[in-house]
Formats: sequence, C-alpha cells, structure tokens
Amino acid sequence: MSKLLFNDRMTIKTVENGKTSDYVCEFHKKYVDAAKNLRDKEEWKHSGSGASFRGDEYDYAVSEETDNSYFDSLGFFDGKDDIIFSVTVNEVSGVMRKDLTAECDGESHIVHSRENVFAGATPNAEKSKFVTCVKNGYINSHLAVYDLKNNDYYTLTDGDCADFDAVFSVRDDNAILFASKGAGRDRDGNFVKYSNSSLYRYDTLSGDMEEILSDKERSLTKPKDDADGNLYFIRKPETEEKRSAWKILLDIILIPWRLLVAIYRFLETFTLVFTGRKFIKDGSSPVKTKDRDGGKLFIEGNLINAEEEYKRNLRHKDAYAGFAPHSWELVKRDKDGNVTTVAKSVIDYCLGENGDVYYVNGKHVLKVSSDGKREKIADVNIKKRPLQTASLING
Repeated sequence: MSKLLFNDRMTIKTVENGKTSDYVCEFHKKYVDAAKNLRDKEEWKHSGSGASFRGDEYDYAVSEETDNSYFDSLGFFDGKDDIIFSVTVNEVSGVMRKDLTAECDGESHIVHSRENVFAGATPNAEKSKFVTCVKNGYINSHLAVYDLKNNDYYTLTDGDCADFDAVFSVRDDNAILFASKGAGRDRDGNFVKYSNSSLYRYDTLSGDMEEILSDKERSLTKPKDDADGNLYFIRKPETEEKRSAWKILLDIILIPWRLLVAIYRFLETFTLVFTGRKFIKDGSSPVKTKDRDGGKLFIEGNLINAEEEYKRNLRHKDAYAGFAPHSWELVKRDKDGNVTTVAKSVIDYCLGENGDVYYVNGKHVLKVSSDGKREKIADVNIKKRPLQTASLING
C-alpha cells in the first residue's frame, strides 16, 4: 500500500502498511510553547487575592478555542519522508518543509508572512517550484508560483475573486488546475457573497486561462487529474436544504433566547478583550450549554453542524459515517465526459494506484478501490478543531 499523509487537528499523521505514525508540527509547537512561557511569566501579576482586590485579574487560560491554527495543505515533496505543507498559526502563515525521519529540527520554513496567507503548496514534477494561493485580506486570493531556486514567488492571476485548491496537472507539468469563485458586491462596493466556484486550467507558458467545468447549482472544488485523462473534483451544493415548517416555527420561537445568548457572548468577549477579566465569574453564567458552539465547525470554509451531519449520514446507512455533509460528493469525469460519483461525505482526497482513491470524511480515512469496494484505513477526528482543513495525499 502507498504511504498516506493527513492531519488530525495539528498532528501530522502517516499510514503505511497498516501502521499509523504521528509527527509534531514544530512550527506550531514552538509558537504554543513561547505563548505558554509568556503567560507563565505574567500570570502571577494578574492572579490571586491581590489581583482580585485591585480589580486587575486576567484570565490566562488557554484552550483549543483560542488557538486559531490549521493546515491549509499537506503533501509529499521528494520521497515518502520529505513533506511540504502550508500552515497558519494564529497571525502567521507560511510554507514549511519537514523531514519525517529526523528526531528533531527536521523542519525548515520556505516562506512565511504576517500579512498574507499561503493556502496550498503543491510541487511540480521537477520539484523546482510549487503552486499556492496567496490571500491578502479577507476576500481575494490569487494563484501564485514559488520558485525554489530563486526563493521568491510571483502571482499569476488577479481580479475580484478567490482562487484556491491549486495543483499542477499530472498530464502537463506546465498546467495548473484550480478552483475560483467571484466576489459579489453591492452598488457601494461592499462584499455580499461569493459565486459558485468553478474549475479552471492555467497554462504557465502562454498565460492563458480557461474554464474547464462549472455548475449553476453547485460549487466545484479540489480538481485533480490522472495519467489516463480523468478529472476528479468535489461537488457541493450552495443552496441550503429546505427546512420543514416545524423547524422554521422552532427558529421563530427561539429568537428571544438566541438574542440573549448573542448579547451575553458579545459582552463576555468585549470585557475579556478590553479589561482582561471575565464578564461573569465562573459558575454564574446565565448561558450554560453542553457544547458552546452547538457542534458547529468551519470545514473547508463552510459552517456545518457536525453532530447533525453525522446523524444524517447514519440515516443514509453509511457504515463509516463522518462529519462531512452527505451532499459533498467526490466526482470523476472521464476523458469522454462521463460523470460518476466515487464517494459521498468527502472533505479531501488523493488518487492512488490502479484507480484507487483515498478520502477523509472528518472521522475516518477511507479507500475506494477501482471496483467500488470501500474500506477503512485509519481514524481521524477533526470535530474538536474549528477552522480545520483535513488533507490527504498519496505518495
């Protein structure tokens, strides 16, 4: 079996010959350790009875909720123990390279920035460059190529849009496949929403760009091709599912309660940010819930209710039910234009040998053989990490 690479929250994992191995993202660990050391030095000043008397208590508690770190991509670079990945650790984003055989100091940075976010790092066949998407601000991101010989990158696209999920074509090393969605704005220029994302091909030699596939009802993401001319991608609906009259009525009834919760959380956040103290002491909060976020997660830029999606997948009799919506389909279009659904409830995937496909659904790593047979390769749980992107690649 080929070696698979994926992430479980901020842990890098590989699966080879049935064995799962874990690796630490040193970039993330150093950041967390430095933050903890700073907290330890300052905590004594703002804790205890003296601080309580002075009114300058500060809550230094740190949890996963305050650590806004996530992988944008993971991939093999030069061999099965040499990987490249893009990662964002709070306000710093960068592209790193890691030797999985090194016990320590096996990680080096290629590029990093506090102003830009680097989403993706897929090398070309010669390993002389990699393609990424550079995001500056909240709305726009553009296709870019980083030249490893010159240690610099140049952008290929522009415009009021968001380019993402860029990879070099397997069939043509001068072609880049990617997804893109236009930014919709009102007459005053304020951002309203994105359009459905379509799939594009960019020729690095001529500079020509062409749309290769679009869908009026659904967004198309994560394009990949194989040597046989097949195109794979993930298809997601953009419209919300129709809700029953009972659910609509329930939402109306709960409006006052949700307003109370929203007001409390705003005051809690405002007070903590500007005074360093909690709005209400522990144990006296009027808003007590089993799960503060109600099981909602950002996955691949989509806010989903993980618990509800998991239950819905069980109702679809999915033996390996995950948190990804059942409507997130991995699709294959062959060279003749025939389209087939490979799997449902898919967050990310990679192409293996002999037509095999591997994918993650938020709870498991699964393999779909060329004959359609499905089997579990490993377990993964991104449920506890908001803003998490699960990535998987074949090496």
